[in-house]
Amino acid sequence: MLQAIRDKAHGIFAWVMLLFVGIPFGLWGINNYFNGGKEKPMAVVGDRDILEKDVNRTYENLVARMGSSDYDEKQIRHEALEQVINMELITQAAKKEGLTISEADIRNYVQSQPYFQSEGKFDKDRLKSVLASQGMTPQQFAAQIREQMLNEQFVRGVTDTSIVTKRQLENFYRLRNQERQIEYMTIPVKKTEAAVQDKDIDAYYQENKSQFQNPEKVSVDYVTLSIDDVSADFHPTEDELKSLYEEQKAQYGTPEQRKVSHILIAADMDKEDEAKAAMTKADALRERLSKGEDFAKLAKDNSDDKDSADKGGDLGPINKDTLDPSFASAAFALAKGEVSKPVKTPFGYHLIKVTELVPATTKKFEEVRAELEKSYQHNAAENKFYELKQKLDEMSFEHKDTLEPLAKNLNLKIAQTGLFTREAGEGEATEVLFRNAAFAPEVLQGNNGPALEVGTDKVYVLHLKEHQLATDKPLAEVKEEIKTKLRAKMAQEDTRKLAEQVLADLRQGKSLADAAKPIGVGLNKSTVKLAGKTDTPPALIKAVNKAPRPVGGKPSAALAALDNGEQVVFILTEVKDGLLASVDPKELEMAKDYLAKNAGQAEFNAYLDYLRAKIGVEVSAQFKQ
Repeated sequence: MLQAIRDKAHGIFAWVMLLFVGIPFGLWGINNYFNGGKEKPMAVVGDRDILEKDVNRTYENLVARMGSSDYDEKQIRHEALEQVINMELITQAAKKEGLTISEADIRNYVQSQPYFQSEGKFDKDRLKSVLASQGMTPQQFAAQIREQMLNEQFVRGVTDTSIVTKRQLENFYRLRNQERQIEYMTIPVKKTEAAVQDKDIDAYYQENKSQFQNPEKVSVDYVTLSIDDVSADFHPTEDELKSLYEEQKAQYGTPEQRKVSHILIAADMDKEDEAKAAMTKADALRERLSKGEDFAKLAKDNSDDKDSADKGGDLGPINKDTLDPSFASAAFALAKGEVSKPVKTPFGYHLIKVTELVPATTKKFEEVRAELEKSYQHNAAENKFYELKQKLDEMSFEHKDTLEPLAKNLNLKIAQTGLFTREAGEGEATEVLFRNAAFAPEVLQGNNGPALEVGTDKVYVLHLKEHQLATDKPLAEVKEEIKTKLRAKMAQEDTRKLAEQVLADLRQGKSLADAAKPIGVGLNKSTVKLAGKTDTPPALIKAVNKAPRPVGGKPSAALAALDNGEQVVFILTEVKDGLLASVDPKELEMAKDYLAKNAGQAEFNAYLDYLRAKIGVEVSAQFKQ
């Protein structure tokens, strides 16, 4: 996981991620980035200071996205710093290029964001409330949105302009669809009971003490703010609930359904002659139906919808909003047993018969009153919840050495956890975000952590209760475990030496079959592909694709070490290159897009290096990796 972040932190992935989640960051604290400060900067980009608080939100987001506690904190903080630096480079370059974003673009973007909507529609009051809770004016917010949209425009101006040549596509598919034929044997690891010396056990223990530790543990005090708690303070009147019921009545019912059958006369509707012939056939079939012929039999013999034709044209129950509009309009205008005139859709002409009516139903107010009350309370509590969440965050910083003022001021209860590790815990500590927050530096130092959001309806503030450092297990406790590890290592080493001897024999001219006999293993054949699903072990695929092509009809020999310690000795007998001509046109377009994006990322990385040198970046010595 860490390597994935490291590999991608300087490419398109990082910029697109930052640009598209930039608004939430702005809402919940990264606006500090634009406010400056007096603390010593972590880095300077041009004439702009990058402060530690600027980097913290990006760090927290990276940790949250990893979903694991197995990471190098120093490395992740470095990656977060690099992302903030590169975003500042983009911002400065975009401004210099004179890029612009219209007021309409900003308005459309803001109105499309779900956290500014109520019941799927933009809510101006919700926007005002959220901005007020963050201490931001609409003008400040609009300026921030404009900057982030300009950055996106700038990035895409570089990444979306790459061109892929035919030669590049040919080379891509030559390798991607390449097939390599191999013959191979698998040499198993044989268990050994060889004696293990005490000095070797002690040496392994000293060199690998980190493997034999009682893990670091913490317990924390914490307060919880949830939207359900806030909701309890809102008590709607009966009239308010009935009004809400009328507004949301459609949610508490099932729409009218009809069970229908149809006969489809398929045609390419863009071709006039085909469409006309289909219409004529449909008219003829309707005429036969009017004379008393059986609909199900005609459907079975004439419908081009083979799935339903076998069932007499039966489509089962249908809803109006799930159908082609023309089909739906006709089907829901018919009486039970009535057959429609030919109905035109993009697929051809249909004859539709309604076989059963299922009327719409709506639950009574009394049946959904409890649900309505909960919905009302939840919606009414949202704005208050956002305000309290901001206050909680502020107070956790202002009174960072205790939770008491938070609990007293906001009427929250202080709860405690038992001891838990970075990897596992009980109760609240089963949540990975909670555990990560408990092991954050500020909490381990005895301060309150920042407000921790879990989902959209719950916030925690944590304070250290107890901290137990990791301790080494005594050698006596792990001696047998080390013996087992060393024996396994010895067995794998014996297997490797045997495989290397077999490989040497093959390169001296011995056949694979003759080499396999004294070992007592069988031979196998396989076709190895560079891409696509396969049961072939990844280590073998990698070794086969690194092996040189056969020359002069003579196969090349090599070996691969599998993850379980087994060794595979193989000979590469044939290589068939992939051909561009055999690729499906749709796949070809996808490949062009893939290669263009890779090329765009490479170009953008190079351009970032150029900006770094031109604008100037100075990272403080203590924050350099």
